[in-house]
Amino acid sequence: MASPGTRSGRSGNSRTGAGSSRLRTDDRRAQISAIAAELFSERGYHGVGLGEIASAAGITGPAIYRHFPNKQGILAHAAREFAAALSSCAQEADAEPGSDEAKLDSAVRAVAALVVRRRGSIRLYQWEARHLDDEDRAQLTSSLRTLIAVVAHRLGAVRPELPEATAGLLASAALSGIASWSTHRVALSDRAAEETLRSAASVVLAADPPPAPDTTAAPGSPPVSALAARREKLLAASVPLFRKQGFHAVSMEEIGTAAGINASSVYRHFSGKADLLAAVYYRAADRLAVATGRAVDDAGDAATALRGLVGAYVDFAFGNRDLLAIYLSEYRNLPTDDRHALRRAQRDHIRQWVTLTGQVRPDARHPQVTVQAALNVINDLAMPSTPLAAPGQATHLALDVLHFA
Repeated sequence: MASPGTRSGRSGNSRTGAGSSRLRTDDRRAQISAIAAELFSERGYHGVGLGEIASAAGITGPAIYRHFPNKQGILAHAAREFAAALSSCAQEADAEPGSDEAKLDSAVRAVAALVVRRRGSIRLYQWEARHLDDEDRAQLTSSLRTLIAVVAHRLGAVRPELPEATAGLLASAALSGIASWSTHRVALSDRAAEETLRSAASVVLAADPPPAPDTTAAPGSPPVSALAARREKLLAASVPLFRKQGFHAVSMEEIGTAAGINASSVYRHFSGKADLLAAVYYRAADRLAVATGRAVDDAGDAATALRGLVGAYVDFAFGNRDLLAIYLSEYRNLPTDDRHALRRAQRDHIRQWVTLTGQVRPDARHPQVTVQAALNVINDLAMPSTPLAAPGQATHLALDVLHFA
């Protein structure tokens, strides 16, 4: 009940008005950042202008500066808001009454609901976080690690036989399966999507992957011979630079320097940076097509073909981590014709997974969602500078998702 002072008197009305004004401002900031997150996710941070964000939010370009100093400020706000949402998932799930099984299930449900509701924000974290400053990026990373730790802790209580490292691996992989919802545009109701994503996560959390062998991880970018042609050296030099800094932040001169080639000579091999990026994409698509094609062609039945397809993709992902990251994140920056051609190649690759999964599991309700979950598990485990799993573990988890989710 309101106090007498808030029902009458100028001071009470003033305070209420100020509070309402702040609330309206906060609501507008949240609206702008949510719209921007979707646009950044669709077209990339550098592909969206402040005027486009303002127009989508129904305000004028100058009016956006009442809420944010610049585009970087909008990205930072969206990231901080998403970090807070992740933290809430962890805290609320851990505070649930009941058994460890109930708490674990609550965490999975909360994350699945968040991902389905905030589809664009997941891709924002996956690919646009590199444009944040160190503090905001660290906050986002910390929130995700907290969520993983909560899921791993509850999983360890439910499955006490698991080594701590394995519980952490399964927690990370389960969350990657859920986050796969951001990687495609399958038309599915929110309820069906959440159920399918939870199923994939539950399969991962129940898995028994093989122990990791004591081996050194393959390099993110395979070494290039000193005798390689200049074009090959430029391709090899561009991959880690594009992966670390993003396409727009890297210059042709910087690529030439990294390759040991004079800036004036770079344009003899590529007409521009987009042309070079397209060559990188075709290289990745060709390598992947050869590896997976050989695995499937040598198989005698659908189950063997699916195992071969997964194994070939895992080998590609772990052996070409930087190339994979670019292949998944920079397609918006390709020349139009190349972008369409390469998207068709990517869709054909996914279709092969979906077809084989459907043949192995005719009762699968949403095989494309399941396939994307398996692929995202592999990608997220392989791409960090220090992979989160061994190739055999990633293969095991992906096949479990395809067969049982």
